Amino acid sequence: MTGSGTGKYRSCGIWLAILLLIATGVSSGCTSGTAPGGSAAGVPLQDAGLRIITEDLPPFSSPGTGGVVTGQSADVVNTILWRLNQSAAIEVRPWNEGYSAALSGPRVALFSTARTTEREHLFKWAGPIASFDYMLYARNGSSVRVSSLEGSRKAGSIGVVKDDSRHQFLQQNNFSPIVTCDTDAACIRGLLEGRSDLWLGSTSDAAAIARNEGIDPVSFTAVYPVRTVDLFIAFSEDTPDSVVSAWQGALDGMKRDGTFDAIRKRYGTGGSAVTGAPSAAGSGPADLALSAMIAKTDGRLKTVLVTYTALALTADAKSKDWQKIRPLLSAVEENEEDVIGWYALPDGSYYTVADGLTTANLKNRPYFPVVLNGSGSVGTVVVSRATGRNAAVVAVPVQDGSTVTGMLGASVYLDTLADTLRGDIPAPYVFYAIDQDGMFALHSDKGRISMDTATIAPGSSYADSIRQIRAQESGSVAYDDGGIRYRAVFRTSPLTGWRFVVAWPDLRS
Repeated sequence: MTGSGTGKYRSCGIWLAILLLIATGVSSGCTSGTAPGGSAAGVPLQDAGLRIITEDLPPFSSPGTGGVVTGQSADVVNTILWRLNQSAAIEVRPWNEGYSAALSGPRVALFSTARTTEREHLFKWAGPIASFDYMLYARNGSSVRVSSLEGSRKAGSIGVVKDDSRHQFLQQNNFSPIVTCDTDAACIRGLLEGRSDLWLGSTSDAAAIARNEGIDPVSFTAVYPVRTVDLFIAFSEDTPDSVVSAWQGALDGMKRDGTFDAIRKRYGTGGSAVTGAPSAAGSGPADLALSAMIAKTDGRLKTVLVTYTALALTADAKSKDWQKIRPLLSAVEENEEDVIGWYALPDGSYYTVADGLTTANLKNRPYFPVVLNGSGSVGTVVVSRATGRNAAVVAVPVQDGSTVTGMLGASVYLDTLADTLRGDIPAPYVFYAIDQDGMFALHSDKGRISMDTATIAPGSSYADSIRQIRAQESGSVAYDDGGIRYRAVFRTSPLTGWRFVVAWPDLRS
């Protein structure tokens, strides 16, 4: 039914959400979306006035028995409806159909939707409701080896769901050939049957999708991780702001009282509810964490800067001969797993150890003219064209006298750095860094890395705090995010100009 694009299910299966609410101490009555039920407020449920669409994407959403759509995201949506005393049909359709419907309206809510730069102004958003990674897969036993995103271009065709954020990512990065499918299940079958050489899927659901199709998950293997994004509910542009705001408010309430975290744990997709702060939580420990965060991040980037500055002074680097330059970068990469080094020419073409001369060009990168003028650059946040991962760029000029003949650079993986920092700054502390262009350079929620802070709801206390953080060198702020009140301290890095922030939940408010 899902594959035919005609599946429609009632959210009358909200009993799943009710069980979760009861488990977390929230009382309720019957919440069936049809006539026999009641609602959280003890009054009849009202029609939500929305066309709600999802896809068959376990563990986030799946058509179940009795016309019930289940899964982490489906349970979140059902619980939002219940809290708003509303009911609605949930349609399970191929992604490209749902995406087209959300683009055209009227009043469509599509989940689970990756919130990307390309989509930011196409929809209105409520979330996040989950996170999702991009992973390249190959047939188990195949000869395909991928050590970079650029290297996947040479591996052959890539299968991906049509109009999915991963499809848009490949298009934006000029990949070819691309084999589009209606569903991830079809992509897996295409991979195993040889219609594509790779599949751009996700570790979040690959195994579950395969098992649902009767496919042994060991028949394909992960070969390269690309990036992580947050998933939201995307509303068509004609949806009233009041509707989107009400959904966001209900979601924030779920996060505040632990219901959201209980749903995540139910489906094994994580869970770190803010139910209490460390006994020492406050500005003192946060200041110490902030100092450690800046020291570790700046130390990492400074080490790379010093290394590449030294390499740029060598005769091999100045030779302009890639065969002589390559061993320099290769030696560094062997000891720096979170770094990919590159050498660029003044025309923007560039080489990497893994791929040699690449198909991309760096000339339009913001750091490029700076380095071409003879200065070093540290901390520009990009999505690496070689790897597809979020990275901070360190680049230095290679000069013959006063003439810049090329540049040596390194892309330092920000998700790996965030993982390292998470080990030093335990939950429920939240940490992030904002670069000079207003992008999240780091975040304890890795799906937000490289997100533009300008997309934070205008007029919210969080948006106001971000403006204050960017306008000052250091200080403290308080704001609401995800239904939780936070206090935060911030300070500016002397190396990158990033504003580093450590926040903690203020459970007294």
